[in-house]
Amino acid sequence: MIRSVEVEAVHMISAYCLGYQHFTVIPHQMRENFADMAEMGFDAVCLSFSESEMTYSRRAFEIQVDLAKKAGLKVLAVPSRLGGRYAGAPLMPSIWLAFHPEYAVEIGWLPAACIEAKEFRAWIKEFLRQLLTGYDLDGIVWDEPKGVEAVDTHQETVARYGPNPTKEDMIHGFLEFQAELSAFCKSIKPDISQTLFVQKSDPEAFTIEAAKIPEIEYFGYDGNLARQSFFHEEPKWLKYRLESVWERTQSECRNGGKKTFALVENMLMPREAMPEFEINFEMYLRNYRPDHLSIYYYAHNNEDPEGVHGIVRRLMKQYLKDRAR
Repeated sequence: MIRSVEVEAVHMISAYCLGYQHFTVIPHQMRENFADMAEMGFDAVCLSFSESEMTYSRRAFEIQVDLAKKAGLKVLAVPSRLGGRYAGAPLMPSIWLAFHPEYAVEIGWLPAACIEAKEFRAWIKEFLRQLLTGYDLDGIVWDEPKGVEAVDTHQETVARYGPNPTKEDMIHGFLEFQAELSAFCKSIKPDISQTLFVQKSDPEAFTIEAAKIPEIEYFGYDGNLARQSFFHEEPKWLKYRLESVWERTQSECRNGGKKTFALVENMLMPREAMPEFEINFEMYLRNYRPDHLSIYYYAHNNEDPEGVHGIVRRLMKQYLKDRAR
């Protein structure tokens, strides 16, 4: 049973779009999609922008931004997979690291860049500068920082912390890294809005302090509302329930002086999980009001994409109709 909580008006509703229309670009489909988002009542669209897009699809992204603006939507960019240090889509190793393997460290199943490396910090800032000056963006969404406590012994890490760096050192370094990037984005575009969301598995030593980064406006978590599967295997709860991090979100935002954020995951969904998603999503909308609420638009790898979208469309239209009263 979901516990009722006090609710307040939501400041922003965004449609999350990852890996959208980057290569086979069909503008009339984008116009239809953005018109659909606006008609549903979304305020903004979140569009991923990875190293691949910067290398190979800059015109495609420009078309996306232009059409979204013409539909009356704000555009929030999701800098994805940069140096393997953030999530977003698509799943891919870092192009920059392929050319600079000397800066790679192991933090999981994909290599990532050493955040203490001056060359990496210079590159990622230049990437962000081009992103912010090349397009008419209203915001940045920092999607799940990766390896925030993963200990590495890269020579630049050792030069800073000594021969035996600790998890605490890594957390401190990533907080400094994120604060530096957020301040850099604000210096390039002072009116930019920045959202940062993290994972329940991240240590509170990181999340509590990350919520205090001055340039971040919205802070929170993503999470599931239904079982998931990648193909034909038995569906399972692959991630924590979104409701389970609400009190943590409120506490960290209150202490950090931030507005709350939540991203509803509705991807990797088999047909048999759709009824539970519909029930749980309706209950979530009824009982929770993050200041910035985001949900995937035609989410990745659903067995019945039209069916899931129909659920989202119906519930969001009612929710946004109620919000407007």
